[in-house]
Amino acid sequence: MLKISYLDNFIILLMFALLPVDMLNGIVLKNGINLPISIGQLFKLVILIFIFFRFLFKPKLLLVSLGFTALLFLPSIYQSFKIFSVSSIFEDIVKISKYLTPLYCFLFFADFIKRDGYVGIVKLRNLIRFSYIVLVGNILLKYIGLGYPMYEYGSIGSKGFFYAGNEISALLVILSSFMAFDIWNRGKKIQYFLLWAFTLFVGLTVSSKTGIVGILLIFFLIPLKRPSLKINLKSFIFFLASIFLIIPLSLFLIWRSIQGTAFFIRLQYFSEKFDFWTFLLSSRNIFFKEANKTYKEKYDFIEKIMGVGQTQYENLNHNQIVEIDFADIFFAYGLFGLLYFGMLMSFLIVQAVRFSSNKRHIYSNYVLLMIWILIGISATAGHVFSSGMAAVFIGIVFALMYFKEKQEDI
Repeated sequence: MLKISYLDNFIILLMFALLPVDMLNGIVLKNGINLPISIGQLFKLVILIFIFFRFLFKPKLLLVSLGFTALLFLPSIYQSFKIFSVSSIFEDIVKISKYLTPLYCFLFFADFIKRDGYVGIVKLRNLIRFSYIVLVGNILLKYIGLGYPMYEYGSIGSKGFFYAGNEISALLVILSSFMAFDIWNRGKKIQYFLLWAFTLFVGLTVSSKTGIVGILLIFFLIPLKRPSLKINLKSFIFFLASIFLIIPLSLFLIWRSIQGTAFFIRLQYFSEKFDFWTFLLSSRNIFFKEANKTYKEKYDFIEKIMGVGQTQYENLNHNQIVEIDFADIFFAYGLFGLLYFGMLMSFLIVQAVRFSSNKRHIYSNYVLLMIWILIGISATAGHVFSSGMAAVFIGIVFALMYFKEKQEDI
C-alpha cells in the first residue's frame, strides 16, 4: 500500500508540470522546431505509462484500460495490413492516447479518491488551482505584450505561450467550474461572483465563443439544485435574479466590451458571410459534410464499421477534421469508437445519478452537470475529449463523484 501511495503522489506531482510543459511546447513549435514527437505529447505519454503501471496493482482497471485501448487500435492494425506498412502505427498510438487519457485518468483518480478521501481531494484542489493560475496567467500576458494571439489574422484574442489555442476554452471552463463549485459549496457568495466576473474577463480575452458562453452557463447553473417538488426560496430568488438581472447584465457588459474590437469585427464579418448554423458552428457543419462524403466514397465495408484510424482519417480529409468530437471519433474509429464513447458517457451519467441520492457524495450533482456541459461543448466546438491539455482535468472532474464526505471532514 505504501508503494502505491508513493506512485500516486509521484504521478500527481508530474501533473503539476502539465501546463508549464505545454507552454514550453508552444514556444518550441512557434519557433519552427518540429520534433518527431512534440515535448507536450511525450510528457503526456510518460504520465500515461506511469498510470498504466499503476493499474498493475488493480487488475480490473488494467483489464478495462487494455480492452478499450485494443478497441481503438484495431483500425490502425487493419490499415497496416491493407497498405502493407506500419509507418503510421506510432503516430496513431500518440493520437489514440488523446482519446484514452480521460479514461485512464478517470480510472486512476477514482481509485485514488476512494483510497485517500479528503486528503486526496486537497491534493487535487491544489493541482487545479495551480493549473488555473498558470492558464489564466498565460492568457493575460497579452496585456503586457507577450504570448500568442488566438487568431493570427488581426492578432485577435490570446492563448499565452500555448500552441493549441482551440483547447484553451474547454480547459478554462473545466478548471474554473471546479473552483466555482468549491467556493459556492463553502457558502462564499461574494468570492463566487468575483471569480465569475474575473473568469468571464479572461474568457473575453481569449476571444472564443465557446469560452464566453461556457463560463456564463456553468456559473449560472452551479448554484441551482436539481429540480424537485420542493421549492428552495434562496435558489428560486437566485434563479429569478439570474434570469432578469445577472445574465442580461453580463451579456450587455460583454456586448459593450467587445464592440469596436477586432474580435467583434471578426464575428460581424462571419455572421454576415455565413448562414446561422455555419456561423454558430464555425463551419464545422461544412467540414462534416465533406468528411461524410469521404466516408461514403473512400471507406471500404470494414472501414465503415471500424474506421480507418486517426492518421488515415486526417490524410483522406487533407488534414481537416470536423472538430466535433462525436463525428471525429466515428470517422476515425467507426462504430467501435462510438461504442467506446457511448459506454463511457453512459457509465458516468448512471454513476453520477446513483451517487446523487446520497448527500455525502457532495460532488455528484456537479459531476453530472459537467458531463452534460462537456458533451454539449464537444458536440459544437470539439477538442474536448481529444484535448491533450484538458484530458487529465476531465478525468479528475469525473472521478470527483466517488468522494464520500465523512462527518469529520464537514
